[in-house]
Amino acid sequence: MASTTGLWWRWSLRELRQRLLLVVAIAVMIGLGTGLYAGLTSSSHWRRQSYDASYARLNVHDLRVAVEAGATVAQGRLAAVVRSLPAAAAVSADAERLVLPTEIDASRPGHTVLARGELVGIDLTARPPVDAVSVARGRGLVPADSGRDVGVLDRTFANANHLPPTGTVRTSGGGEVRYVGQGQSPEYFLLPGEQPGLVTQSGFGVLYTSLPTAQRLTGQPGAVNDLVLTLRPGTDTGAFAAELSRALAAALPGTSVTVTDRDDIQTRQILYDDVNSDQRLWDVLAVLVLVGAVFAAFNLVGRVVDAQRREIGIGMALGVAPRRLALRPLLLGAQVGVLGVVAGVLVGLVVGAAMGRLLRGVWPLPVWHTNFQVGVFARAAAVGLVLPVLAALPPVWRAVRVEPVRAIRASAVAGGTGPLVRLLGRARLPGGSLTQMPLRNLARAPRRLLLTAVAIAAVITALVVFTGELDTFTRTTNRAEADLTTSAPDRLRVMLPRVEPVNSPTVDAVRRSPAVAETDPTLALPGRISPAHAPPGGGGSAGAGAGPGGDASAAPIDVLTYILDIGHGLWSPSVVSGSPTGGLLISEKAARDLGVHPGDTITLRHPQRVGTGYRTIDTPLRIAGIHDFPVRSVVFLDNNDAGAFRLAGTTNVVVVQPAAGYGRDAATRTLAAIPGVASVVSATASIEEIRALLRSFVGILRIGEVVVLLLAVLIAYNAMSIAVDERRREHATMLAYGLSTRTVLGLTVAESAAMGLVGTLLGIAAGYWALRYTVEVLLARTLPDLGVQAILSGRTLTVILVLGVGAVAVAPLAAARRIRRMDVPSTLRVIE
Repeated sequence: MASTTGLWWRWSLRELRQRLLLVVAIAVMIGLGTGLYAGLTSSSHWRRQSYDASYARLNVHDLRVAVEAGATVAQGRLAAVVRSLPAAAAVSADAERLVLPTEIDASRPGHTVLARGELVGIDLTARPPVDAVSVARGRGLVPADSGRDVGVLDRTFANANHLPPTGTVRTSGGGEVRYVGQGQSPEYFLLPGEQPGLVTQSGFGVLYTSLPTAQRLTGQPGAVNDLVLTLRPGTDTGAFAAELSRALAAALPGTSVTVTDRDDIQTRQILYDDVNSDQRLWDVLAVLVLVGAVFAAFNLVGRVVDAQRREIGIGMALGVAPRRLALRPLLLGAQVGVLGVVAGVLVGLVVGAAMGRLLRGVWPLPVWHTNFQVGVFARAAAVGLVLPVLAALPPVWRAVRVEPVRAIRASAVAGGTGPLVRLLGRARLPGGSLTQMPLRNLARAPRRLLLTAVAIAAVITALVVFTGELDTFTRTTNRAEADLTTSAPDRLRVMLPRVEPVNSPTVDAVRRSPAVAETDPTLALPGRISPAHAPPGGGGSAGAGAGPGGDASAAPIDVLTYILDIGHGLWSPSVVSGSPTGGLLISEKAARDLGVHPGDTITLRHPQRVGTGYRTIDTPLRIAGIHDFPVRSVVFLDNNDAGAFRLAGTTNVVVVQPAAGYGRDAATRTLAAIPGVASVVSATASIEEIRALLRSFVGILRIGEVVVLLLAVLIAYNAMSIAVDERRREHATMLAYGLSTRTVLGLTVAESAAMGLVGTLLGIAAGYWALRYTVEVLLARTLPDLGVQAILSGRTLTVILVLGVGAVAVAPLAAARRIRRMDVPSTLRVIE
């Protein structure tokens, strides 16, 4: 028995040596599928571990006390209220801060960097620090820096703008600070975009400095407007926050103060909420690639075993037991599986390293864990290990169940009598027998055609999804950019820290600036839209006569309402349906999520001026139309329809057209230097925010696209190798009858092209369906604020057709040397 086992083992090794390239190529296909699966599905584990570790390292706050924007209190007041609480012993650490908007000018010769941002004044004596600043380059702040013009610049902003580890930046009002390092604080792991739900990298900067320095730079000595604190384990955070809110209201009457917990950190919500929603998308893409790779390997292993049926028939004719004959091809499947697991580990490590670098670049955190996820890989490896063995079972079962004489027949596909053969036999095809041979060969083996076409289609499906999503992202950003630049493409938006009269000194200074040719005062106000639950009543200025609409169960959407002179200003939004005035203009994505259409009524929660202050009210407003900008958090309202705001004659965003001779950078720098200006941004700043939101998706899709392309090439190579092996006796027969090598190769190329065409068309059809599902269902959950529709460009379709058909068609040419040097007599021998 031992000698018999050794014989079969040596025989299988001989088979492996003879088919080494083919076996390795199929194993690499399995490895690519399992490796990419492991990389994509590991990302959620990596991100969650890294987020937890990063927040823990920097001692993120449990509660935050924030004074209303624009107001401050005396230093020590907020901390005194906390210490006066009966439960003050539950506080493990606290620190007061001064957080104010500013303009960050980090320009240097030949490199202009101007961005909105925040100045964060930190109490450097607080121990332990709360919301500490990690340092990635340079050094951090120390107590000796208190009062000095030194700081730490946000790491993400610095990386995105290619700034050196240390340097000098200027803030609003002309202050100059030397930054001695680059780092991050927990609230700014993601930098907030101008629009709700969006993020940025290069368009928002944070400068951390000492509290006395921030007070001096902003002209507010001894003032703070923020306090962060941590609580001891076991403390009821909700009860403590409620007690703190009551104490603050009593101690600071007339001052609006809010208390929030760590779950209210907007960027933290985005980070953690994205983990699960992103993973659903990556899981689908990973499974697509894994299924494509494994099914292709399943088909190819089956065809390799099919090509051995003559040897199995000869063994049965010599009296060898069928179960022993089945062992050899099953060992081949096992070899492919084992090598596939090894290749999968290597590919998984490479893909993991690439994705790790990508994630660190897109979301630079203090801590990143991108360790190899053994459990995730084991699931994919188990499939890759078992499937090749299972693939060998059907052809072996068919071979050992027939009479030996049938298994020894000259061709594995000869003599087919299926319906396709009968149909082609009755059809009058153009050309002679040689011209018709490729189609007739395919018809004689419909199972082989179907399995190979489906294997090609599986990989083409994954390729369509990966490239289609890249098309979708590119078209979405291009469409948004085109909408923002329909008129006055060079315009700038001058942001004010608060709502001011249109004839205020700051606005007058902007209007009189030599850098300005024309101005258009507008308003940008935060709000929330939701379906109307009843017909609009008093308080709505534009909803009279409209009926309620929308899905009452739909979640409200946080928005930024732009109030402008639609039709007469420097720029107006494009309207795709409805009318531009007579109510709100909302995005198509917002309308779809709320279940409303033009003419319906929704509720807008917004600030309303009351005397010298503001209150928040709900106003029913009619939907006038749908605008073309793809971000659902953007809504527009004409000045004449904004009576409910009671803000006529005011502005907080002045849209300006730069004067002749002023480029964008020069105009931005001139306007940012005006006292009272918070920041200056270009008209297309939102495009950068959309691209920043999509950057991680694009990078991961590129990695997946490379893997799928390699899979397509390997499938083409393997299909060619197996096809030549299957047809070797037919090729020898044609050569024996005097056909040239060129003719034989031409027939093989034509047959491969037909098979590739069928597989590619199936893959495009399935891929487009999968693309629509991933984009319009999964991606809509992952990026709820971005409205995208599945797009597959003509260029992409052309490339996929050329790749799918061309790669499979030209693959047989690699066998030209083998066919040219074929030993015809030996190949035609029946008994070897």
